[in-house]
Amino acid sequence: MNKLRNIIAKYGLVLALFSGMVPLSATAAGIVWGDLSLQQQQILAPMKERWGDLPPERQERLGKGAAKWSSMSPEQKAKARERLQRFKQLTPEEREFVRQRMREFRELPPEQRQALRERWEKLTPEQRANIRERARNMTPEQRERIKLRRLDRQRSKQR
Repeated sequence: MNKLRNIIAKYGLVLALFSGMVPLSATAAGIVWGDLSLQQQQILAPMKERWGDLPPERQERLGKGAAKWSSMSPEQKAKARERLQRFKQLTPEEREFVRQRMREFRELPPEQRQALRERWEKLTPEQRANIRERARNMTPEQRERIKLRRLDRQRSKQR
């Protein structure tokens, strides 16, 4: 749980870029480039040539992320860039772990996601820093034990 908190705190804003708005033309066939707003097209310009080759789900996430980016303040954008840089410096295994935890977070019922967000927001900056530090200093064995406990809890809830 601490790792999830640490990940959400560090990378939540970057990964939250994928939760904005999407054009109404989003279908199972994907989003037509011309149906993106001008702002979305500007943000996603580096992807224009291969846009049609992307899976529809990826197009939707990118469209949402671009819409979210457009609405962010300069300070929010700076923080997002910083977090993206830190994300890029993670090992491939760490990045996959972050992605998996975010997938799990997105699969939670909205009430649980909101409760986790609210719980995190209620923490003091010192408490958050403490959680981040503890997560950074965990051994692989400690991480594995937490993962196993989480799986046990999930299994017991399914019974």
